[in-house]
Amino acid sequence: MNQFKMSLFLPPISPVKDSATGRTIQPPTLTPYKETTLQEVYELITHSERLRTLTEAVRGAAESGDEKAYRMLKQQTLPYVTPCGVFSYRKSDRLTEPSGLIVVDIDHLDSCQEAEKLKKELFDDLLLCLVLTFTSPSGHGVKAFIPYDPARIPDTRQNASENIYWAMNYIEAVYDSHSIHPDKEALKKSHPDKGVDRSGKDLVRACFLSYDKEALMRGEI
Repeated sequence: MNQFKMSLFLPPISPVKDSATGRTIQPPTLTPYKETTLQEVYELITHSERLRTLTEAVRGAAESGDEKAYRMLKQQTLPYVTPCGVFSYRKSDRLTEPSGLIVVDIDHLDSCQEAEKLKKELFDDLLLCLVLTFTSPSGHGVKAFIPYDPARIPDTRQNASENIYWAMNYIEAVYDSHSIHPDKEALKKSHPDKGVDRSGKDLVRACFLSYDKEALMRGEI
């Protein structure tokens, strides 16, 4: 069984502010709750009733079209991990142990069914060799945990960055519907946020956890 290690953080990821005064009533969590393994993350995603309740609330806001409520609930209630490794503090320069993993988010898909289909396709991709994939908090996205060789390049930051770019480009080229649509530019304008989230290039990139009893994990690589 693989033992990829990362940090688990409790919410909130951003400051909780009083709606009337704008004053911060709860600061963001910057210190990890604990070091965790891929197996433990998978168990949490597939078996935690608490996470199931939180995910249903977040997803309900997303499905109602209330983007503000969705973002607030996601940022203030969901736990998250740093797939790239173990951190002593939520800053890129506080990495204590690289995991040999990167994460790619594919967002704003047209339906839950499309997300489920893509999740299985990515997991079956022999080149990516995903170790974990699950449906995102909105229900219309996929989180993909992809392994790489941490010893290939001595510079940890450069190694992770190069692998993140490679994975993003590969998934876009092979799976992004924009690349095969006859009117790519028109589709891009109508669905500008659909596809790979390219904001996730930082080593300390957070990945929100959400309940998914159909999450897929590879036991051996």
